[in-house]
Amino acid sequence: MIVKDADIRSILHLLEIPKLCESDPESRVIDELGIMEGAFRMDVAVVNNKLHGYEIKSAADNLDRLPSQQSAYNKVFDKLTLVVDERHVEHAVKMVPPCWGLMVAGLRSGTPYIDEIWPARLNFDVDPYTVCQLLWRDEALALLRQKHLCFGLWKKPRKVLWKKLASSVEPEELKALVRGMLQARRKWR
Repeated sequence: MIVKDADIRSILHLLEIPKLCESDPESRVIDELGIMEGAFRMDVAVVNNKLHGYEIKSAADNLDRLPSQQSAYNKVFDKLTLVVDERHVEHAVKMVPPCWGLMVAGLRSGTPYIDEIWPARLNFDVDPYTVCQLLWRDEALALLRQKHLCFGLWKKPRKVLWKKLASSVEPEELKALVRGMLQARRKWR
């Protein structure tokens, strides 16, 4: 039986995501989180005290896009994990950056499983401006207002707001503020 993307996503939601969310009731799980103004989509993102992204590669996928995805995702996520079908493990081991986690997921005798090959470590390549791109314009403006940085920016486009936030707020505080906005957001699309 071929394990599809939706199967791995379901296994991830069933077996792994609850572990990340149990210590923080405010955790938010987002499927298909767009980053870099929608240029890339993280398959599953968990937002709590860190922003942890899970990229899924099923048996039907190939790993051709993974290098460009890695470059983009490293700019946004505190932790990253590649979740692959068994057929991709050998190749994935050679491709995954040192800070990324690696998991294999699938079905054994019809029972879902997920095994960690190695855990994700903290990513130090996060880019403040790219993190700000997760914010909608009104959210960016609200953060600027909260930090008393909004003078002259009320009617500016979101890119100007993102730039002001990225250059004015310390990176760790900025990441926490953005995570807070993502957790509070109610309507996603």
